[in-house]
Amino acid sequence: MQNSEFERNKAVVQRYVDEIQNAHSLDALESIFAEDFVDHMASSGGLFVGGMDGLKRGYAAFLSAFPDLQVTVEDMIAEGDKVVAFKTLTGTHRGTHLGVPPTGKRVTYQIISIYRIKDGKIAAYWGLQDELSLKRQLGVIA
Repeated sequence: MQNSEFERNKAVVQRYVDEIQNAHSLDALESIFAEDFVDHMASSGGLFVGGMDGLKRGYAAFLSAFPDLQVTVEDMIAEGDKVVAFKTLTGTHRGTHLGVPPTGKRVTYQIISIYRIKDGKIAAYWGLQDELSLKRQLGVIA
């Protein structure tokens, strides 16, 4: 794999961050995610399962919980068909998330995401987010 392919794969992930996570465009999902996309993230509670329809429902719920979500990519590394992104997420908790009813609190937490890119689209995702920090900020735990 050439460096240019790594850069193309990173550009797919950056486009996802820019268009979906920051601009909140659910219409962009189909052009960024593969139809058979698989979410392997254990902590998401199955938020993004069920094909493209499940992905759209999951993102609609997540953006309802954090309607002012903004994501900053702190670092991104590409190797093979994978891209790893270290990101900081910031938003105001306005809807239920991880079973926690809206608190109105502004939160900032970090996540490490691994994306598998196939044919220029995100085909699979693994991630680990700092749920402990998130739940502390929401007042769920001390």
